[in-house]
Amino acid sequence: MKPHGVTDEQINLRAFPFPLKDQAKDWLYYLPSGSITTLNDMKKFFLKKFFLASKAANILKEIYGITQLNGETLYEYWERFK
Repeated sequence: MKPHGVTDEQINLRAFPFPLKDQAKDWLYYLPSGSITTLNDMKKFFLKKFFLASKAANILKEIYGITQLNGETLYEYWERFK
């Protein structure tokens, strides 16, 4: 149960730092106060800092290129995809 008047976005924004460790936690701690006001801001800044565009492009390339092989079960396909 959440307090009256508190949005899901506010809860998610407050919870975001808990799983962070080391460099990611330090990065968040040293951001200027008020520089992040929405969860979308947080996602955008975090991904820009820690998820390189080249890595994202490679992952997308892999996702678009994967196909289920002949005779491969859905489970086998899924396990190979992971």
